[in-house]
Amino acid sequence: MPVDAHRLSGVRSITGRLVEELLSRPGGQSRPLPIAVALGVRGSGKSALLEELRTRCEDIPHALVDFERRDWEQIQPRELLGHLAFDLGRQWRQFGRIAFPRLWLCMLVLSAPVELGDRRAALRKLRDLIAKNQPLERNRDAIVDVVKLVGGVTSGNSLPGWNEATELLLRGLSWYDRRRLMGKVKAMPTGHGNHQDFLIEIAKHAHGDEDDRAAVDAIICDAFLADLRRAYSGLSGTRRTMNCLVLLDNAHTKGGQDFLRALAESRRHTPDEADPLVVIATSRTWNPDWGESWSMVTAHPASDREIRRNPEHRTSGLEWPVPRLPAHVETDWIPGQPDNRWSPWYLLELGALSSGDVVDVAAAHDVHPTSRLPRFLSRLTDGHPGAVREVLHTVAARYEPANPNTLREALYTKVTAEDGSDSTLLAEMCDYLLQDFSTASRQELVTASAAVDVEMLFHKEILDLRNPMGEGPLFKQLADQLWLRADPDDPSRYVLHPWLRRLLLRKLATRADDHPLSWEKVHTRCRDFYEKNGRVAAARYHDLALENVDAVVTHLCKPLAAAHAEFDVPTAEAWLAELDTITAAPNRLVENADPYTQVQQHVGEWEGELETTVAWLVVSLWLARDPLGDPGGTLNATIESGFHHLAQGRGRGSMLLHERAERYR
Repeated sequence: MPVDAHRLSGVRSITGRLVEELLSRPGGQSRPLPIAVALGVRGSGKSALLEELRTRCEDIPHALVDFERRDWEQIQPRELLGHLAFDLGRQWRQFGRIAFPRLWLCMLVLSAPVELGDRRAALRKLRDLIAKNQPLERNRDAIVDVVKLVGGVTSGNSLPGWNEATELLLRGLSWYDRRRLMGKVKAMPTGHGNHQDFLIEIAKHAHGDEDDRAAVDAIICDAFLADLRRAYSGLSGTRRTMNCLVLLDNAHTKGGQDFLRALAESRRHTPDEADPLVVIATSRTWNPDWGESWSMVTAHPASDREIRRNPEHRTSGLEWPVPRLPAHVETDWIPGQPDNRWSPWYLLELGALSSGDVVDVAAAHDVHPTSRLPRFLSRLTDGHPGAVREVLHTVAARYEPANPNTLREALYTKVTAEDGSDSTLLAEMCDYLLQDFSTASRQELVTASAAVDVEMLFHKEILDLRNPMGEGPLFKQLADQLWLRADPDDPSRYVLHPWLRRLLLRKLATRADDHPLSWEKVHTRCRDFYEKNGRVAAARYHDLALENVDAVVTHLCKPLAAAHAEFDVPTAEAWLAELDTITAAPNRLVENADPYTQVQQHVGEWEGELETTVAWLVVSLWLARDPLGDPGGTLNATIESGFHHLAQGRGRGSMLLHERAERYR
């Protein structure tokens, strides 16, 4: 069944242009291809992407593996290769059946119950295993059945003799000789020996230390790729007009990382022999094999920062190769460019739907493109695909254009949690995103969400963290799981993903007042810290979160009330920047209350006209910048009027205030 089109908004360049480019075989020849990896946080649509690719490629040899199912998190590469060979080796209408004789022979050796301490006994049991058709693997049928299923080294009820089988293996794997083998597996025999000894040593070192096991995995992967290259050559290869496809979901697990490492290593050892295998994987964590320079996915490098990446990696000439966005696919894969411009990885970052993409998603629920609902969803979720779908599913049926507050009412409606307790949709979504963190870490994240950026995560004395994020693993876990974002205006400043932080702040707001790290206590500590360090705007940010409007108004009135200071363009720019910083403060105001009524309650009484205007502007902006504070935009007229009023007689900087007012018309 086709995947719903709206689930793929924002990634059509991947399901179209990229896949077509990777699967094509110009001139009927294989060419160097990178391993494509789609990165994204939980709920970013990675699994839906692979399901769509499987649907599109259902007529070509393909396999789909989810490393978080069937207890495959720890699967060894050699085991996975067996599963992939079974799937790819099925009968495909145009492509026929792909045989894997070299792979099955290696698997046969690895699964043989031989006594490696006695060479003669080992050889005898290997011969007996072939003769008696003993099981290839614990969960596989007899060897004869395997040979029949995959079109292996022979037909009929028996395999060829051991000498013929080993000769077939070594001829097929001619790209490594005995000397190269010495460099792959430690302590391998340095003498010439015979082919039977060679296979015995593979089995022996398959159970050695980590380095030996990795080397053997690379050898088995070599056999797998050699079989594929052979299947796509000669007369049988002429009908195989497209490469085969392997889809690996949740490849951030140990099993996934081990397999990707073995595949990349195998390809690195055979740079002149391209294979017809397209691999597209997904991951929600960072893999160190990709290089240190990509560790902060959305980082914008400072000009004096050293570039750190594996010099063997090719990144199409990019000096600072951050993961690409789906929008970059069309320019990254222009016909006629060198085939090896991306190697061994091509990383793509998923998880941020544009406003146009959100309109497409809403259209699938019969929401008109000009409706207020798509804009609300985009602001609320920061384009997180899973959040857009979940929220839309909840509010679409209840949304009344004449009453925008129905958006908030739907989100605050009580639902039953898995444990039977009462909850809300937002709380359930927060728990889903945090399931990779321990209970203690979740509480620390809730506390840390009060800070304007992740700098506060380094100050244990401020937030009372049991596991200080700047010194322990939690901060790194946030980065590795892609929840950190670089500030476009300050590349050295990192913030939590806006959608995750919004959900965490709602949990912070529900803490009881007598909690040792309640909303008021945490924001007070943050305010005092910034005040002490001379960062006044950040301190006023937390004052506003504490509903201390007086302190904010007094601070913002100073540049406007100065008798002899000109309110020029630089002054206006600085003032607007502070206004934006301060009014981005979170709130814990009354749910579903009328926005204008809440503004009236928090503005207070002021004697001067200037202070009154600034107070109304500040509180209105504070509520309006929270998507749940004023979903209907009822405060826009108040904000527009406030900017125009402040601009009167303020000098050349007044033009910036008038321009800002136009945004709210």
